[in-house]
Amino acid sequence: MGLIGEIIQSTYVRCQQILWTTLTIFKLAFDRLRYGGSSGIRYEKPRCLEGWQESYIMLSQVQLHYVETGPKDGPLMLFIHGFPEFWYSWRFQLKHFADKYRCIAIDQRGYNLSDKPKDMMDYRTDFMVNDVKDVIERLGYKKAILVSHDWGGIVAWRVAFIYPELVDKMIVLNCPHPAGFREIMVNFSKQRLNSWYIYMFRTPYIPEAAMRAQDYKMLESSFRGKKGGLKNPKNFTDEDLQAWKHVFSQEGALTPPINYYRCLWHSPLPKRSETYINAKTLIIWGTEDPFLIPECAEYSAKYCHDVQVVKIEGASHWVMQDEPEKVNKAMRDFLESNDPQPNSEAVVPESERGMTTQRSESNSKL
Repeated sequence: MGLIGEIIQSTYVRCQQILWTTLTIFKLAFDRLRYGGSSGIRYEKPRCLEGWQESYIMLSQVQLHYVETGPKDGPLMLFIHGFPEFWYSWRFQLKHFADKYRCIAIDQRGYNLSDKPKDMMDYRTDFMVNDVKDVIERLGYKKAILVSHDWGGIVAWRVAFIYPELVDKMIVLNCPHPAGFREIMVNFSKQRLNSWYIYMFRTPYIPEAAMRAQDYKMLESSFRGKKGGLKNPKNFTDEDLQAWKHVFSQEGALTPPINYYRCLWHSPLPKRSETYINAKTLIIWGTEDPFLIPECAEYSAKYCHDVQVVKIEGASHWVMQDEPEKVNKAMRDFLESNDPQPNSEAVVPESERGMTTQRSESNSKL
């Protein structure tokens, strides 16, 4: 991108930030007049968070909390959550894959019981990438199956093209490849509108106030709202909601996760040809995602050499919680299959141009 392009992009981002922050402030003021101020309750730890095998691991920069299931000598399946989530988002998968995999679900830095560095710049994406690298190596593994969702996917995509030797297989749920998402933002006005919160979250203080308002109404609406919430409410119980409110009502719990967004523009992408994914990849996409349009799946697949796309019809953004049986089946089928799914429409890096690739139909629906 040339200088003129950078100026245009910077101006656009700034204007969007001002617009959506202003609207958020007006809504906060209106809601305060109508409903009163936030109670500031700190929620107790619910029983659903008890009885899991919990541990901590010291990395080069931070200490992370994680939950573990499965045999210690099994292949490593590393789960990386998104926003606003924590390890418990993977509860259905942690139980299902414990038969033969060593399942590790981390709390990313800044979340729940993991360390929360004070400096905003400690939440640059490249730091989270190094955290994942450290976890794999310090657990004594050379490779891992990466399973990621939302912001966890942003991290996992980068791990896969920066440290490809660490990735055995990739499973990404409702998170676009970063280069593909850049194309999506240029080509689809609906996605630009859906991404309004990304710009608002760049602002100091206001996002935290919005998250706390009306007893964490934004948090509750994300998972239970008519537009953004799970389509199968039985999979997100009152106790599950209390778990989320418990985690995010603790002192200092909101700013670190929001800092991920504030640092988003401080971790620029390498050249498009350097973001190519060679690891065997499964992209799972809940089709009723109000935050990310379905085209993100196909645009992401272009950057994968060996890829399968599975769309879960009617599932929300929180697809692994919304339709755990379908997600688990898609994952299991993918992990147990040795059949390659070469992608003839992939964006092939210069080093591999001239090589031929067979076309394979890799898009299925559940």
